[in-house]
Amino acid sequence: MISKQVFSLSVAVSALILAAKPCASESIAGNQASPQQIDVANITVELVSTSLAKSKKVETIAGTTNNPDEPPFMNGEPKHLRIVFDNDKLPDFTDYLHRQVLIYPVAPYASLFHGKEKTSFDKLMSELTQINKTKSTKGIKELPMLPSAEAYEAFHNQVKYLNFKQGSGVAFLSCYRQEDAPINNGDFFYTYQGLTSDGKYYISAFFPVQASKLKKNLPSKQGVDYLGKLQPAEFTPKLNQIDELLSSISIQPKK
Repeated sequence: MISKQVFSLSVAVSALILAAKPCASESIAGNQASPQQIDVANITVELVSTSLAKSKKVETIAGTTNNPDEPPFMNGEPKHLRIVFDNDKLPDFTDYLHRQVLIYPVAPYASLFHGKEKTSFDKLMSELTQINKTKSTKGIKELPMLPSAEAYEAFHNQVKYLNFKQGSGVAFLSCYRQEDAPINNGDFFYTYQGLTSDGKYYISAFFPVQASKLKKNLPSKQGVDYLGKLQPAEFTPKLNQIDELLSSISIQPKK
């Protein structure tokens, strides 16, 4: 890395609900705070910038109601934070192939769902908690991923278990699609799915990457095998550069 700079990203106080209470505070236990008591406006996010980005900004994204009659499954999202790098132009929806860091308040997210969707959300949270505890993905076919997509996980590899300042999570290379197809650069991304140790915040980060010397239109299995055997430095950007940024994330009560 050529240089590092700590960017303190703050969000102005808002009267809206659907957000997150400071995870470092011990005044309210994680299982006692209701969605109505949580406000994402009261937190500050810090992370260390490397050569991955020259600047960052935080955006407050309004919540959307869940519609169980429309795809994708679990399509609602609570009010949350989105960290945008440089002058990237992002779509209104979350595209896994655009670099960004999302911070969701867990309780308001869970409150959006009922029935099968609530069961699936709870299962996802349970699986991520299990991964963080055991440092293993054994027995989990598709790794946790939020927000939901109208596609399925084609593969995951390059799995790493990373701690950040207030919690832990799993980083991995993945690709989501609707049908089996050859693997090419531009199809896959490096993601991080993490939880604060008190269970109040969910961190979901996405970084599209390119693989060195990946042949065009490799059959899916061959492409996945190739990507799984590469060293972290053989991706652009390097996976360990992304790991360093992810590990530096800190969520603190706003002073």
